[in-house]
Amino acid sequence: MKHTALIASLVLFVAGLSGSVPNQHALYVSGSAAIPNGVEGSLNLGDARELRFEYNGGSFKLSYERITALEVTDKPGVKSQFAGAFSWMPKVGKKQGRLLTIAYKGDGGAGEAAIFEVWKIDYVSLAPILEARTGKHIRQEDEPQTDAAKPVPAEAAPSVTALVPVTISSTPPGAVVSFWGQPAGRTPVVSKLLPGTYTVQITGPSTWTGDIIVEPGKPMSVSADFSQAGAATVASVR
Repeated sequence: MKHTALIASLVLFVAGLSGSVPNQHALYVSGSAAIPNGVEGSLNLGDARELRFEYNGGSFKLSYERITALEVTDKPGVKSQFAGAFSWMPKVGKKQGRLLTIAYKGDGGAGEAAIFEVWKIDYVSLAPILEARTGKHIRQEDEPQTDAAKPVPAEAAPSVTALVPVTISSTPPGAVVSFWGQPAGRTPVVSKLLPGTYTVQITGPSTWTGDIIVEPGKPMSVSADFSQAGAATVASVR
């Protein structure tokens, strides 16, 4: 009887803990994640295995095990490895917002990053849970970087020059573009990607799915023609 009561208490405790995990409002600023720049949504840390950014039209999921470094700053472009590379106008909190940079390993093992703006008041409750889930210390703005805190070169976030512009268009326009199942917007779409192979899905009157190879320093364009009956005709140009 006591054993049953203990199990019931533990179940209630875990349920209460999950309910207390914040589901915070956030803005995706930019980075290499397959998320439309400037989209608003919520950061959900309720799952013990993966972080989720849920927004209108999609959901980005990232395993905590793939996260290699965390950094927060009050100013765009100061210490963040990506913020200065993209044009950014704060939408959420202006002076009240904080930039959270999450560096992580991509599907091919290459370094990638995602930058979110969150309210300062929300960051206070979000930060300890994120550190506990990832086992990583969130480096603060102007915090000196010790040798132990410096990321391993193989895990470092990619340099800005490593990102390659990829333009995806369609006839007619307005087709939904997804990378690895993550929505990236409607055509025409311009995404900055790291070199590598990407599975792309373009959904218009019909759906085309295929792989594209992004080469270093070689911007490319992918066009899908849905004007003819039947399957789409897709062409890529460098």
